[in-house]
Amino acid sequence: MSFIKRILYGILIGIASIAPGLSGGTIAIALGFYENLVSAVANIFKNFRKHFSYLLPFGIGAVVSIAALSVVFDYMFAEFPLPTNLLFIGFILGTLPFIRARFKTSLNSSRASWKHTAVGILFLIIVIIPVFTGGTAETGAGALTGETGTPLMFLMIGMIIAATLVIPGLSGTMILTSLGFYKPLLHTASTFVTAAVTMDITSAAAMMTSIIPLGLGVLMGGVLVAKLLDKLFKVIPSYIYAAVIGLLCATPFVMLAGITAADISAVNIIIGIAALAAGLFSGWKLGEKEQ
Repeated sequence: MSFIKRILYGILIGIASIAPGLSGGTIAIALGFYENLVSAVANIFKNFRKHFSYLLPFGIGAVVSIAALSVVFDYMFAEFPLPTNLLFIGFILGTLPFIRARFKTSLNSSRASWKHTAVGILFLIIVIIPVFTGGTAETGAGALTGETGTPLMFLMIGMIIAATLVIPGLSGTMILTSLGFYKPLLHTASTFVTAAVTMDITSAAAMMTSIIPLGLGVLMGGVLVAKLLDKLFKVIPSYIYAAVIGLLCATPFVMLAGITAADISAVNIIIGIAALAAGLFSGWKLGEKEQ
């Protein structure tokens, strides 16, 4: 895989990592490089130069896309919530056939058992519970913008983000939404990028107390979780994929939970259907190229 191609894939991972309901790990699975990526992260200190050079273009692409899209998504989800959510739901459902194919391959000629089904259902239930218990995406705003938004809190949130980046099918933004941190984090990233682009050095520097511990948390969590998953994929890969399928099936419920009657109109429904179709096609084509 060329350097440029890895940058492009890193951009897709960044898009999936910041878009509610999507998972960077799932994109990596659908495109066929997930296990190599996790192995490189898990063993980065064993052969640092080799693994760092492999991971660098992914990191470049991811950072660029996250920085750019934090501003775009902050606007899109505020102004066009229904079409935007349907676009990403389509992308998720479009990748399902290829993840299912990888699940079958991981069975090693044996048949799926009720245990696989139970694992998938369990993870689906875990994710949708907040939807039916009145969870909100707004409760974390005060914690991140007020006096309690400490560097330690951002470090812990960074580790949560890292875990969801590495675990396929587990959307970081989905988890952050259920914890109440997604919108304030998106706004923080958007504000920081805007300040940096407009050369507002004072505002950008003031936000580094949030950005730096968040980044450190992502790095620390990524290595620790990657080591665990690298071992699990060697022992119980079929159960991991079963859990991923359950998680993916749950994400549309989570993404549409915040849609209100005010967001629904004839125009938004028509645009939303077109966006859903575009997402389905894009997800299908991305997975197809790596089969």
